[in-house]
Amino acid sequence: MKVDISVPVIWYPGQSEEEFAEELNLMMARSAMTRDFLNGEIPPDHLLDFINDQGFDVLDVAEDWTLGDGIIS
Repeated sequence: MKVDISVPVIWYPGQSEEEFAEELNLMMARSAMTRDFLNGEIPPDHLLDFINDQGFDVLDVAEDWTLGDGIIS
């Protein structure tokens, strides 16, 4: 089964078009990488390296990434 991921878009008051486009591109890149991981197209260490390169603490992300928030798989 292939997984598709949606990307939410939020335009913050005072955000320039350039800032919005940059954030949108980053959100889409993160979503695409997550989708590829969930579809078994990339190994876990590749995803973890990508998350780390994006400036996120991998351990914090892993701790927050649970299905306990009402999300049903």
